[in-house]
Amino acid sequence: MKFQLISVNKKVLDLEKVDSVIVPTQSGEITILPKHVPLVSSLQPGVLIVKFDKEIKKFAIGWWVVETDGKSIMVLADMVEDGAALDMTAIQAKKEELKKKIEEYKQTWIMDMEKYIELEDEYLKQLVKEKLAGWMI
Repeated sequence: MKFQLISVNKKVLDLEKVDSVIVPTQSGEITILPKHVPLVSSLQPGVLIVKFDKEIKKFAIGWWVVETDGKSIMVLADMVEDGAALDMTAIQAKKEELKKKIEEYKQTWIMDMEKYIELEDEYLKQLVKEKLAGWMI
């Protein structure tokens, strides 16, 4: 089964044959195998696991969509981070910075909800990166 992982900026992974893909969706984690029923689902930030040629690759991914027709899988995400390239110290520092900003926003009387949601979204993505970086140690 063909697999494509595409971020906002580039095609991250393009494989002709995968054995399975585990995807974090808003309905829960799903495993897509060859001949899967056609599916389109919304992603949520989480860990994407791709199994192919006795190899496993893990990515921290953000929001958007996964689509399969049983012959191919395409994952489009607004964040894609290779698990092998994550820096736990940098992730934890960014997470703490975001946590402080979120707390500051909660203390204000007039809140820019769009900015607040962006901060929460970025915090959630940092949590996913932290989880994956912990697995990679």
